[in-house]
Amino acid sequence: MEVVDLTYEYMNFVSVCTHIDDQNEETDKIVRVREAWIKESMVKGLKVKVAVDDNGKPIGFAHCLPIELGTWGMSGKDLMTIPCLTRQYKRVYNREQGSGVGRALMKAVEAEAKKTKKGVAVLCYDNDFWFMPYAFFKKLGYKEVARQGNTVIVLKAWEKVDPPVMHKLNYKFKPTKGKVVVDVFWHPICSTSICEIQRVREVCAEYGDRVILNEYNCGVKDILEKHQTSRALFFNGKYKCWGYEAPRDGLRKEIEKALTQS
Repeated sequence: MEVVDLTYEYMNFVSVCTHIDDQNEETDKIVRVREAWIKESMVKGLKVKVAVDDNGKPIGFAHCLPIELGTWGMSGKDLMTIPCLTRQYKRVYNREQGSGVGRALMKAVEAEAKKTKKGVAVLCYDNDFWFMPYAFFKKLGYKEVARQGNTVIVLKAWEKVDPPVMHKLNYKFKPTKGKVVVDVFWHPICSTSICEIQRVREVCAEYGDRVILNEYNCGVKDILEKHQTSRALFFNGKYKCWGYEAPRDGLRKEIEKALTQS
């Protein structure tokens, strides 16, 4: 196994978040949005590390995103962030451990960060969820510097640096009489977030002028910094989260409920 920088050969693997054997019309649309974000961000300083096996097959990747470009869940300076690190999705879902892929990717990220930054910050999760587990980063020497419930920011610094600040949602609902207002915050870094905004658009369109859709693309740093969130969904000001990309039937149910209350 080795870790290499992202090239065109591995772009589809990264853009589809390792789901190369699970593509369809919906994921094809997602890939186009995510790949565009990756290419645009690489020009600005994003690096993507890809783990490949001895046969040259990609088996995992990690984003190395300078915090100054605007990253998921935090703000700061002089730090590299890792908004996403993952193995091939089936292995992750099966909770397979001990392959060394994660550690190898982290070693590559830290080596990249030491070229220009004073440390690495990670937004991770202190629960039983499979994505970005706190316990993994703790084993690698990362120290907790901020927490909100099960969401934790950890930091490993090799020079003195101010710790990053965790985002705190800045949102105020603006009602429109007789209408359902859907406010959706999304980020093109994440395939499930892209999937969600696409489904929200489709379902809201079914209701014509009875629904007002307000989109906030948090891949735009000014929007991210103003609203202090990378992903959120509101129906007439009421927050809703399914824990995964919003299902179409679930979206319809929320809109129908809000219509009866408008």
